[in-house]
Amino acid sequence: MLRFHGAWRITVVGRYADFDPRAVVRGPHRTRILPGRPGAVLEVDEESWTLTLEHRPRGRTWRPNLRTTPGPLTERDGVRSRLLTSNDCHWPGKPPAYVNFVLRLEQAVDPGTPAAAPAAGPAAAPLPVVP
Repeated sequence: MLRFHGAWRITVVGRYADFDPRAVVRGPHRTRILPGRPGAVLEVDEESWTLTLEHRPRGRTWRPNLRTTPGPLTERDGVRSRLLTSNDCHWPGKPPAYVNFVLRLEQAVDPGTPAAAPAAGPAAAPLPVVP
């Protein structure tokens, strides 16, 4: 689970999975689902919220993905951006770093605003802005 603060746009940019993927956003007042369809977008604007990537094996219930890896945080033209890559589960013969679900997160920023980026764990820690 990754923790975020403030307004972000989440876009599905890649899906290479046999199982249905999705992103689940949980805030203090509601839960929203972003289907794992390339091009699907979800706008989130809450003080604090979490993001979990999940998959649904055929005929089973939704399960958390095995691994979700945040890419570097970048900023360009007033937009902070980060890719998240994920792997649903491990299969023999598949490389451990295999990626089958990719999201892009974007946040409009005011110059001089510190980054409010995801943190793995219970509390978010601001990350430095990468030029």
